[in-house]
Order: sequence, then structure tokens, then C-alpha cells
Amino acid sequence: MISNVSFSRNGNEQEMNLTTDSLTVNEVEKVNPIDSIKGELITEVENYVFGNYPKTNKQIPALIVENGLENEIDIMFMMAQTQIETSFGTAGAGRESSRRSLFGVAVKKYQTYESAIEDYVRILFKFYLTRGRTEQHLMKKYTTSGGARYAGNPNYEVELRNAYSSIKRNTKISKLQEEYKEISKSYDIENVKRL
Repeated sequence: MISNVSFSRNGNEQEMNLTTDSLTVNEVEKVNPIDSIKGELITEVENYVFGNYPKTNKQIPALIVENGLENEIDIMFMMAQTQIETSFGTAGAGRESSRRSLFGVAVKKYQTYESAIEDYVRILFKFYLTRGRTEQHLMKKYTTSGGARYAGNPNYEVELRNAYSSIKRNTKISKLQEEYKEISKSYDIENVKRL
């Protein structure tokens, strides 16, 4: 008969202790810290999104995190933009019954939210995150290098900064994304040393 089961997480290890009447089993499992932090990020984004927009498609938070990490884009920036554009796909062109255009990309209809996010990332890098400009620059002046605005709303940047600040204030996403970057760098260095 099992009398006690406990789990603990210590750095890069997860430990499980199982105690029966006659035997104690201790199992330690190495956990990839990159995957662990990515999981924490997804959970943090889900908590924010579903807490504020409960009808959001269940795939959206993970897709935002995965694309943000893969393309080194500030996840909170992506969240703030889809929040003000389509309330995380629950309003306007972002709805599944509409165009799935999470980020307000004009006149495009997407088959999946994944393709909408991938196109948004492509557009960001092709037109906006150019010539050393960052997401922080875009929150002050969201234009192409030629001066074309992302949105017609003259208060767009103010709304974007406000949404961003709210997300930052109410979540651990910024801290977790920084941890992810640092651990990714150290893993890259370790892998180069092994070669």
C-alpha cells in the first residue's frame, strides 16, 4: 500500500519519492531547463489571456510563446498588439468565424491562427523591425522605415504601451523570457564546447 508520494523540483532536476509500507523508491529525472521555462511561459500567458478573454482559442497562447521565443520577439509586445487589435481573437477580424487575423493584418484571411502569427512575424521583420529598430521603438512610433503607419488610429502607440504595461505589471512573462534567453545562451555555449 502506498503511504506517501512527493514531488520536488530543484534546478534542472525533478525528484519523485514514493513510499510504501515496505519500500521507498526515489527517482530523479533531469529536466531540460529550457523546456521547463517555456512551459512556465505558456502557463503564464494562458493565465493572463484566459483570465481576461476566456473565449480565446486554446492554441493562441502557446503559438504566441513559441513564435516569440523562436524569433526572439518580445512576447508581451505580441500579446499587447493582439489584445488591442482583436482581444486575442475573440473580436473583429480575429474571430475564427471571420479572418483569424489576430494582429489586424488588413484584407488577409488565414486558415489557421498559426499561419496568422507566422505572417505577422514575417511582416514585422520585413517592414518594421528593420535598421536596428526594436519592439520598444515601435511602441513609440509604429511605422515602417519609410514612414507608413501600422494602424490608422493616431493613439495606437499609446494603447499599445498601455496594454504592454498592464501585461508586464500583472505577469512574470518579462522575467521568464529573460531567463529563457540566458539559459538558451548558456546551452548554446555548452553545445559549442562539446564540438
